[in-house]
Amino acid sequence: MAFIWFYGYSSIKRGFYYVLSYLALPLSLLFFLYIVSKGHLVQYAIIGGIISIITGNALTAIGDTSFFKLELKLQELLIAADVTPIEYLLGMGFGNLLYSLPGLLLYIVLGFVYNLFNLLFLGLIILTSIIVMIAATSLAYMTGSRVSHMRNSWGVGSFLSVILTMLPPLYYPYTYLPKYALLPLMISPATPASILLQKYMIKGSMSYSLLLILLLETLIYLFLALKIGKWEE
Repeated sequence: MAFIWFYGYSSIKRGFYYVLSYLALPLSLLFFLYIVSKGHLVQYAIIGGIISIITGNALTAIGDTSFFKLELKLQELLIAADVTPIEYLLGMGFGNLLYSLPGLLLYIVLGFVYNLFNLLFLGLIILTSIIVMIAATSLAYMTGSRVSHMRNSWGVGSFLSVILTMLPPLYYPYTYLPKYALLPLMISPATPASILLQKYMIKGSMSYSLLLILLLETLIYLFLALKIGKWEE
């Protein structure tokens, strides 16, 4: 809990412009889609913004993992304190979730303003966000812990953030893409999460197959993170 508070709240406390920085792209796309679609795609932009914030902020852990390990030597301190890799990974993940909270609250308010959310849908969004956070943080830890130079970590994190949040159908209906195009995009946990929420928004029913895909993908990334990620030298 202490690490979650340190990692998540300290980022907000340092300056609210950190929150504005991760909101800039989702809000810009929301405004753009509102203008272009004359309001018809706003609901997709709201759902996409939530998933994008969670995924993008979780992937920033690539740079943070490298920084903590190579520069601050914080990882050595945590190892000496008998912190396990899974505790460290989840601490970073829930810390990023705390850091994402101001932006998520803004999008939740927008969802209620547009009559998009009810309590059941909001519960599904929270559940989906937590699963996506674990998957994306696992990917970030797996990548960041293997980076040997700090100068590479921020570039890798920015690249993956763009690829895994802009290409999947976050800000537009998944039906715009043919099925063969959706399959390779499933490598991003944002893809099954977004389709799951879009289907619930349209049909009002849960797609358990998509939830299962998201859970399996999360478990795979978590397993790979613990096996491939470099905890001790």
